Amino acid sequence: MTTRSSSSFAARILFVTLLCGSSLLSAQPRDRTPPTAPTNVFAMATTEHSVSLAWGSSTDNSGRFSYLITGTGTTVTVSQTQTSHTIEGLQPGRTYTIRVYAKDVAGNTSKSSNSVTVTLPGSIAAPTKPVVTLLAVGPTHATLRWSSTDNGSTIWYTIYIDGQPLSTVNSTTGTLTCAAVLVPTYCVPIDQATTYTFTVRARDVDGNYSTMSDPLFVTTAPADPNDQTPPTPPANITAENTGGFHLVRWDPSTDDVASQSFIRYDVYVNGELQAVVVGRTSAEVEIYLGETRTITVIAVDTADNESEPGSITVTS
Repeated sequence: MTTRSSSSFAARILFVTLLCGSSLLSAQPRDRTPPTAPTNVFAMATTEHSVSLAWGSSTDNSGRFSYLITGTGTTVTVSQTQTSHTIEGLQPGRTYTIRVYAKDVAGNTSKSSNSVTVTLPGSIAAPTKPVVTLLAVGPTHATLRWSSTDNGSTIWYTIYIDGQPLSTVNSTTGTLTCAAVLVPTYCVPIDQATTYTFTVRARDVDGNYSTMSDPLFVTTAPADPNDQTPPTPPANITAENTGGFHLVRWDPSTDDVASQSFIRYDVYVNGELQAVVVGRTSAEVEIYLGETRTITVIAVDTADNESEPGSITVTS
């Protein structure tokens, strides 16, 4: 009886082991022991764009870990076989406080090493003062080029008209058709035979600003006195509900003088001007839930001739 019971018990153990796998017999506790902290971190050398570091090695019970270097804006991972590393791409004149950690394969991270603070040689360079030139001008537009230099890879430019910021771009040319960006229409069109003052300021990726460019005075051309023909009416107007707003689209108008890129569209909702766009054939207008409204679009050429209106009635 005893032998049969022992055999039955052993069979049950074998069945459970086969069912659950070998983990019951070979499971090991999770590694919760972090590596020792790296020691004696110091800067061996610096340049305007780099720092070379060295440190005393860590140890870990698993034997497998890597080093994490922090304090330069990104975390750099270094193999456990290395106890020195050069970090590139840093900014001249900036001060960095750097620490090194060790992290094993189980995700345990050591305590921090000592910190080392370094200030790179050189100055924090801002972009140079932009140079602004006029490429072309018409009755309702001006095309400009601007340029600056910087030690970084990207420069952003803010264009001002009469001291008001119009837009910020990372291109170096642009055709400007609005004299200001204002609520509620978001565009005050550039007018004929009017003098505007353009200035540009540059900013690098680190937030350093250039001085303002010298002002460029631009006088737009007068309207063509012989242009008496209005553009064709905007056609095929549609309005799509986008949740609190309607996106209005239409086919572009044509004109005997103005190119399509300089035709202005005034968009009204129940007779109230809600949007002005130039060279575009879409605009957003606000219509509240449950309202029925008539949307009207009028095309305007560079001599201020207005087309017949195109319209659509929508219910939100």
